[in-house]
Amino acid sequence: MKSARERYKRTESKSKRAVNIKFGNILFFLILISIIGYGIYTYIGLSKIKSEDPIKQSNSDYYLLSNQRDALEKTLIVFEEEYNEKERIKVAYLYAENKEKSVAVLIYIPGWVEYTGLEKDFGSSIPISTFRYAGDFLQEGRGFEYAIWQFEQLLGSNIDEYIWISSSAYSIFSEKLGESSGDSVYAQYYSNGFKVNQEAFMLNSFVSKLSWLNLITSSSKFKGSEAVMYSSLSTIGNVVMRLKQIHESTISLRPFLLDLSGAEYLAQQESLGGVGISSYIDTDKYDTVWRDFIDGMIDRELEKERVRVEVYNGSGLSGYASQYARKIRNSGCEVVRYDNAPDEQEKTQFYVPKKDDFTNSLGVIFELFPGTYEIVEGRPSFMTTGDIVIILGKDIPTVYAF
Repeated sequence: MKSARERYKRTESKSKRAVNIKFGNILFFLILISIIGYGIYTYIGLSKIKSEDPIKQSNSDYYLLSNQRDALEKTLIVFEEEYNEKERIKVAYLYAENKEKSVAVLIYIPGWVEYTGLEKDFGSSIPISTFRYAGDFLQEGRGFEYAIWQFEQLLGSNIDEYIWISSSAYSIFSEKLGESSGDSVYAQYYSNGFKVNQEAFMLNSFVSKLSWLNLITSSSKFKGSEAVMYSSLSTIGNVVMRLKQIHESTISLRPFLLDLSGAEYLAQQESLGGVGISSYIDTDKYDTVWRDFIDGMIDRELEKERVRVEVYNGSGLSGYASQYARKIRNSGCEVVRYDNAPDEQEKTQFYVPKKDDFTNSLGVIFELFPGTYEIVEGRPSFMTTGDIVIILGKDIPTVYAF
């Protein structure tokens, strides 16, 4: 039979454990409440930075952004700065990642390089920094739409989402969290990081300052600050989350950094008026490198289909066959031929003898042709060998016109 002393000790031990458990629970809940409180405080502070989607407001997101979601995600990130009291593009990036295959590529596009292809509207190539301004010049209020469209034209590929950091938002984040600049410490994040321009690492520098700890401890600084980020993502919280996801993927995947400021991607021409030399992006050189990567990044189901595409221009307008052939090839589908059609035709048609064998390929191609087009389960009247044969009709300029 146990003594009274032993029973007392056992009761005292249980009581201490109960007290410890209760104290531990209280401490846990206090910490949890503090974290939630700081999170709400941070959200309130950051909510002063608004997120808007101007291309959705104009219903042009249907034409400019992919509606099909697959393993390959492409995000356009644009930074603006103020220059001579006007906003201009400082730098842009395209981050392409296939999560299933754990591969990624980051494309760095400096604002000072020029893009040829806009001679019809401006008489010569224009700097990438002026894309938004050029769009507003052509039609007031459509600057963002025009700029995103031109980035897709430049890269020969569509995008899934975009993040546009205005000069006011960039200035506020820099003021509150510290300036962002190219820092060679980020070279280790890329497979070819020590061979590219140091300025290309500005994105890493900016996003590294968006750590949750940094945002929480600096949230009070954002009170009273007002600026706008433009994005296809719904809130500033989603924008920050996406930027952090890209940064974390960069660290884990060590992607290739395609630096369009490098001499291997640039050509030169005499500036308008014969004063000075302008550097512009040689899209043929860019395409050669990009296609080496996109072939290994496309969705596995698309890869299995091994589609072969032919494109013929029956619109009566020059340049459309090569333009669409480039976009299709840069999207991961093989283009075996592009040329003029034997005859002009009114409507664009897709000839697909075995439609069910190329479901994924058709999905990718349809993204480049938003609209309704006739699909013919057969072959055109002239000789072709492709799995998908596209004949562009006179309606093709209406796919998207600015």
